[in-house]
Amino acid sequence: MRPEDAAGAIGAVGGLLAGGIVVVLLIFLVMAILPVIAYWKIFAKTGNSGAIALLMLIPLVNLIVLYWMALGDWPALRQAGVAPGGYPPPAPYPPQPGYQPQAYPPPPPPSQFQPDMSKFQSPQSHFQPPAPPPQFAPPPAYPPPPPRVAPPAAAAMFCGNCGAKLPAGSQFCTSCGGRLG
Repeated sequence: MRPEDAAGAIGAVGGLLAGGIVVVLLIFLVMAILPVIAYWKIFAKTGNSGAIALLMLIPLVNLIVLYWMALGDWPALRQAGVAPGGYPPPAPYPPQPGYQPQAYPPPPPPSQFQPDMSKFQSPQSHFQPPAPPPQFAPPPAYPPPPPRVAPPAAAAMFCGNCGAKLPAGSQFCTSCGGRLG
């Protein structure tokens, strides 16, 4: 290989690397600028300066700013009269005379709606009085349970081998050890 060819190859590789670095930097800038634009709009809508979005490019500072925005008090809500946390201010307790909650419109005056009650009444000829309510009846009395009777005493047992008297329910003789039954 001639030295001129090697120098040309190295120059070509260097050009490819330089072009690749430029492309990667352009992609990085686009990927960094797009979120900053979005955060700029979000911070401006909360009533803060949009320039705070530039802090989102700094590692760890971006987390602090994000939590500050999520948990902090927004100036836009303060101007709208909303209490911290996004909820309307609480009503005084006990309510003052004449207090009306702001979320509901006042009720219409009673003279505004007069239903035609003749549609809801049945003719007198078809009217039947309601059935009387059922009367309470106590549950039936159950007979008392029969008294408990003790089981009959077991008969005494005797060993068939040696004739010794054994306690009831034994399976083996206590004298000779023989099996019973």
